[in-house]
Parts: sequence; C-alpha cells; structure tokens
Amino acid sequence: MTSTDGPPADDPTIADADFDGLVALVRTLLDVPTALVTLVGPDEQVFPGAVGLPAPWQARRRTPLSHSFCQYVRQSAQPLVVGDARRVEVLADNGAVADLGVVAYCGVPLLAPDGEVVGAVCAIDGRPREWTETDVALLTQVAGLAASELRLRVATRDAEAARRAAEQAGEQNRLLLRFAEALADAVTLPDVAAAVSSAATEVLGTAWSYVGLVDPRTRRLRLVPVAGRPGDGDRDGHRDGDRDGDGEWPSLPLGTDHPPTAALARGRALFLPDAATTLARFPAAGSVTDGPVRFEASAHLPLPVAGDLPGTLSLVWDGPRTPTPAEEGLVLALARYTAQAVSRAVLLAEQESVATTLQRALLGELPAPAGLELAARYLPSSAGAQVGGDWWDAFEDSDGAPVLVIGDVTGHDVRAAATMGQLRSMLRGFAFEAGEPPAHALGRLDAAVGGLRVGALATAVVARVDPGDDGGRVLSWSNAGHPPPLLRSPDGTVEVLTSPPDLLVGLDPARARSTWRTPLPPGSTLLLYTDGLVERRRTDLDSGIAQLAGALAGDDRGSLDDLLDRLLAGVRGSTDDDVALLALRVTPAS
Repeated sequence: MTSTDGPPADDPTIADADFDGLVALVRTLLDVPTALVTLVGPDEQVFPGAVGLPAPWQARRRTPLSHSFCQYVRQSAQPLVVGDARRVEVLADNGAVADLGVVAYCGVPLLAPDGEVVGAVCAIDGRPREWTETDVALLTQVAGLAASELRLRVATRDAEAARRAAEQAGEQNRLLLRFAEALADAVTLPDVAAAVSSAATEVLGTAWSYVGLVDPRTRRLRLVPVAGRPGDGDRDGHRDGDRDGDGEWPSLPLGTDHPPTAALARGRALFLPDAATTLARFPAAGSVTDGPVRFEASAHLPLPVAGDLPGTLSLVWDGPRTPTPAEEGLVLALARYTAQAVSRAVLLAEQESVATTLQRALLGELPAPAGLELAARYLPSSAGAQVGGDWWDAFEDSDGAPVLVIGDVTGHDVRAAATMGQLRSMLRGFAFEAGEPPAHALGRLDAAVGGLRVGALATAVVARVDPGDDGGRVLSWSNAGHPPPLLRSPDGTVEVLTSPPDLLVGLDPARARSTWRTPLPPGSTLLLYTDGLVERRRTDLDSGIAQLAGALAGDDRGSLDDLLDRLLAGVRGSTDDDVALLALRVTPAS
C-alpha cells in the first residue's frame, strides 16, 4: 500500500479493516456520509479505507483519476478544502461530482514512511458545507494515524523479509554444510563421485550425477564410476561414452560435442533446461533414454582442479528445470567443493603411490629356507598415507639360520616409514652376524639409535630359528616392548610367548636385554604381528591377543598365505593403525 503506483487493477484485497475503522470514525466525528483513505497512483486511485460510497464504487474501491479530488492533495502536498465543487472551475467537471455525489470535500495528505505523499484522508458531503479549521485538524490527526499504520506495516513487512532472508541464508548455509560434510571424508576419486551423487540427490533433487577427469594420456574425459550404482558404465544421453577394453573408466572425447566437454572447453557452467534443448545443441548426446535414467534438465560445470588434471561435474534431473538464482548458487558451490575434494583425492593417490612403492622397497622379499614355510603381509591404515612405521623382515644370517623381525615405529606416515627404514637396515646388519643371540642385535640397535641421535622409539621382536631334535627347530627371541608372538602346536593349542618385558628400542641403551627359547616341533606355526591387528578403541590389548589366539587355534592347516588372509579379513578398512604380519611354519617330515 505504500507504492506510489498503487495496487494493480485486478487486486481483490484492497479493502483493509483497519483503514475502514479510521474512516468510520471520521464519518461519525464530522457527521459526513462518506469518508475515504485514498492511495493515488499514476492512472487510478484506490480506497483501502472507504465508507458511504455509492454503488458500485464502494465494492470496487477504485476509480480512474477522472473521478479523483485526492490527486490534487497528492500533487500539492497540502490540504484541499472545497465547500461546493460545482462552483470550482477545475473540479466542476470532475467525474466524482456526477458519479460519486461529491459536492463538499475536505482532504489532507497521507504520508508514506519515507515522507512522500501517497494519497489522502478525506471527508465528503453530498451538499455544500463550510469546513472548519477543527475539521481539517481532525482529518490531519486521522491521517497521522493512517501514516503510523503504514509505517507499522512497512516495518512488519521489512522484518518479515529479513526473517525470510535469514531463513534462506540459514538454509543455504545448511545445504552448503551438507556438501562440505559429504565430501570431507572422501579420500579416493570413487569416494568423491559417490559423495557428490548422494549430496546432489539429497539437496538438489538430481536423478544422476557424475565427475569427469581429463586423462592426459588419451586426451579424453574419463567419468569416475560410483561403486554399486546400477548402469554406471553408461552415461545419461552420452552415446560415445564407452568403457575401454582394458577395463578403464568410461570416457568421452574432448571437444564441444557433449555437454560436459563443452563446459570444460568453454570454461564456464552450462545449464540446459530440458532434453529438447540438449539434443538441439548437442546432437551427439544421443536420445533421452540412452542413459541409465531418462534425462531432461542438466548442469555441467568445469572443475578448477589443482595441477594438470582438469575435470567436470555434471548433474542430471529427470524433469525440465530452470534453476533459480539460489539453486545456481548451490550448484556452483557444489562444484567448488567437488573440485577441492578431487584435488585432495588426486594428491593423496599420488602420495599413496609413492608411499606404497617405498614400503614395498623397504619390506623386501621372503627367503625360502629348507623345511620352513614363510608368509608375510603389510596392511596400511584406513586413514592417512598408505605407509607407516610397521615392518616385517626375514633373512638368513651368515650361518644360514633364518632370522625373523617384526617391529613398529611410533606413527603411521611417511616420516615413520623413513625412520622404520633406518631401524630395519641397522637391525638387519646387526642380526646378520651368526651365533649372536637376538638380544645382542637389539642391544646394538639401542646403542646405534642413541649414538646416531635417530630420535626414534620402536617396539620389536627379533627371532632366530636353529636346528632342533627330531626334525624340529628351536626358536630364540628377544622382545623390546612388542606384543608377544603366538605359537600354534601341531595339536591346535596356541601358546602366547609372554616374557618379562624389555624396554622399547630407543629408551635406555644401557639396559640389558634377554633372549628366550622354545622348541618348534614339526607342524607348528609361529605368528609375529603388530598391535594394529589386535588393538581397537573398544578392545584392550590382552583381549585382542586372546581373540587372535582363538583365530589361530581354529586354523584349518591350509597354507600360511590363506591363514594370514583370514586373519586380516576383519581388519581391512577398520583400523587407524597399519598392520604387519609374519608367519613361519615348520614343515612336517614327509
């Protein structure tokens, strides 16, 4: 009601009870048949407050300006007092005289909250009348009340608009937070693709979405699959999206023939409202039903991925859609979050590739001593780089006796792996000397760590296997604060080779270490392991070792490789620590 243009002609809500109450008061106090609150626009005037107008004007609540005295109040911003309009030249022919029965008129300005005159509050009589200063003053007071009502409504409207804006901003922030949360834990490219697909469906109502990355070798846009999503080898409406014969991800040729690659080539977002528009602009995209879902609207956005691996994000809806500015903002925000997650995943993959290569080089290969079977495994943690401080080692000393080592440097990152490499190399050299007990090798390692200021703390078990009686062997071992070895006898019983604990490597080079011995009969199995296999947040170390001993006791005497795979089956993807395993079995005499 504060617009200077007035409401539209077909507005059915002009009547206002509050303003009707004000003009009813005017009619009573001034003893007039008609009183109005008028808003004057460029072509007409409307009456939010009206009482006493003749039919049909009372119901219509509007007249053209040809029937308006109030327009002059608005123009002059002064009261207009007319005793007999028929005697006023400028008013005598006004349509209000003949059609509304206006003879005497007294009107005062109605002010909007900004101080602009937007209409009038007026009293009308059908006969000549001499208006008094008291009449004008009373109308002025009522106009003040009407102006206050306008100010209140503007303030209420503004407050409501601010509330809605705050709600929209809060909802926008909630949706952006949902994007951030969905992508925060994604560490691989398929993880990112799955998180984007889930978040886009939840927040934007998409039927399908995918991430593409440029393969610099083939100059094609490779589409990252989402694990477990049916039809993921095909892409919506992209006939040329094919899976290579070598099992690599499906891809599209670069250029401008397909929406994703066109967005990438042009470097800006591409919004397509429906399938007809898509097929008209991109005939190579195929038909509406070529893909895993029937597609209509779609959005394709280039991803500013760090480095030399640009990518795209494509969102597909199953109905026509023209995004609102707010939706476009959400789509662009999702693209930014996706680009960050893809950059992180690419970088992590590169780091993991380097780390895995390093770990494999450090761990080496297993020897093949006569009469013994050996197997080993290394499992990186489910968080962080695919490398850590756990290690195993197996070799033959200068007399040909097998030496087994399991160890764990604090930490599970590249720095821990580098420290592990130093300790492993030194320990291998110390233990290679024939005839020395395992405790001697650990003692020399202690001295070297202190003297060379390696600054490392580690647990370790060093064991040597020597010939024994009746085709068996004898195990000698020394334990530097490491979880105890497990020994499975041929009858299936499992012994935990506990011993009075020695200190961790690196704590006290002067502290003496002990060597322990036990027989290894034919058919027995020795298991060395790191704490990542037995330690969980809700399980203490002793309980974990007991569970591992039970699993080892249930071994069906298959190969050692099978045994280690079974022991690791429940660990993959569920531990925050890396795991190393080393097993030895004394082969029964044939």
